[in-house]
Amino acid sequence: MQLTIFFHAPAPVAVPVHYGTLLQGLIYRQMQNPVLRSYLHEHGFTLEKRRFKLFTFSRLMGRAVRFDRSGGIIVFTPPLRLVICSPIPFILQELGTGFLRQGCIRLGAAQLEVKEMATASPRVNSSSIRVRMLSPVVMYSTAKSESGRSYTYYYSPFEPRFVELIGANLAKKHLLIYGRLAETGGFSIRPAEVREKDLKITRYKDTIIKGWMGEYHLSGDPELLQVALDAGLGAKNSQGYGCCVQVT
Repeated sequence: MQLTIFFHAPAPVAVPVHYGTLLQGLIYRQMQNPVLRSYLHEHGFTLEKRRFKLFTFSRLMGRAVRFDRSGGIIVFTPPLRLVICSPIPFILQELGTGFLRQGCIRLGAAQLEVKEMATASPRVNSSSIRVRMLSPVVMYSTAKSESGRSYTYYYSPFEPRFVELIGANLAKKHLLIYGRLAETGGFSIRPAEVREKDLKITRYKDTIIKGWMGEYHLSGDPELLQVALDAGLGAKNSQGYGCCVQVT
């Protein structure tokens, strides 16, 4: 399911270049149920020692976007919108109620008015879809160098290992959502329209994260592709990565 929140502001909205933590904090604050908020923030759904929050969200989108590199900010021209996805309806219901009750929200130093909300339940009815990323898709592995130091390697969508890890990640989410193993045979993800400029290097708190925007062809079991739309592609979904929408 998808929840889209539309915001209005009387003037252009300036936020830090790396504003993902602001959006994540905003989302958690809208969860009216303190048990749900605490559970998702502190724990999430556990599988094989990995934790999944089972929600993801887009970048902030406006009518126009301008980078002020000297000031380290992004300036959005209203109206603005934010897309949040989750396979768990109750999460989106909580968020919708929270945003409506607030009416006005603060994002950093900016104050935004909640003008409208829309929900959608896009369904995957075929074994092949095309998606557009609304926030970068991230996939990585951790390893050790010859010196013994741990490091993180972020995969490009042009690497075979990227496909394998994306499929395994979707399978784990599928097991959490549906309670049964997914049919992973034949799964693939291929760049449909991905350029060099689609590589986005962002910062989440003190961590540098590399992800990719663009459009991709997904093939495989429709239930597995549905998970991609509902829970996000790749890793770090609840930090604002991997949100995508189906395109025709």
